[in-house]
Amino acid sequence: MKITHGLGALAALVLVTGCGDGELILEGKRLPLRSDLNAPADATEESADPLAPKAVTAAPISLPAAQSNGEWTHRAGNASHTAGHVALGAAPARIWSVNIGQGDDRKHRISADPIIAAGRVFTLDSRSTVTATGTNGERLWQVDLTPSADKSDDASGGGLAYGEGRVYVTTGFGELVALDPQTGAVAWRQRFDAAVGGAPAVADGRVYVVARDASAWAVSASTGKVEWVLPGTPSVSGVMGVSAPAVDARQVVFPFASGQMVAVAKDSGVGLWGAYVAGQRLGRSYASVTDLTGDPVIAGG
Repeated sequence: MKITHGLGALAALVLVTGCGDGELILEGKRLPLRSDLNAPADATEESADPLAPKAVTAAPISLPAAQSNGEWTHRAGNASHTAGHVALGAAPARIWSVNIGQGDDRKHRISADPIIAAGRVFTLDSRSTVTATGTNGERLWQVDLTPSADKSDDASGGGLAYGEGRVYVTTGFGELVALDPQTGAVAWRQRFDAAVGGAPAVADGRVYVVARDASAWAVSASTGKVEWVLPGTPSVSGVMGVSAPAVDARQVVFPFASGQMVAVAKDSGVGLWGAYVAGQRLGRSYASVTDLTGDPVIAGG
């Protein structure tokens, strides 16, 4: 009998709960969770969404005369990354193609852009092999830069630059290697404390490199000796194939995986200025990656 009374009380409670007042619906306009609260009052819901595509408008542009560039010594053209208005044929067509080594797979990537200097095209494959190809497509030499204590599959990444009569190569093994452009012979090696994911920059007798532990290095182009080191802010969001330092007559600008750009005097490494330039985008997981993959450009002072 006690059980019967208990069930009856429970049923009554459920009945009372079900007969309660309906859900309170607040009055007012519904806005997307990502809407811009600072948008004009007459803005539509679509325009208030920061992820919505922006309207494209035409604008006049004035370019200087196109110039023929006989050499491409850095991944962005030159040490300051200001290639200018480069001439291109009206109807580009393939002249030749060659194999430069190992390509991409699950663990390895080609991150180095080719460079052109001394009448040769220099490339770096996904296994730290550098190839020199003539402008007629003929292979001139090839050298594997894997350290003797490692295997070629152990690391990937790096970049190329040319200057001071040599080819400079950074590798995923954490090395900067100077090569003779005519023969591929190794002039010197400099090992860092971490891998190097981006290309070096060469200017006025120095090679500038950013390692993956957020350290920046200035190395003598002739001897390979370290002249000075600049510590940065470490970051866990580094990627392969990142941007390279930019150099002009006074300064070198280093990009770091933390999203910072730091400018220092190129001779001494004394700090000049710094800025945090990594952007943000709501609703996108890749926005948490702060590494800089676009090269800094020094132009117009």
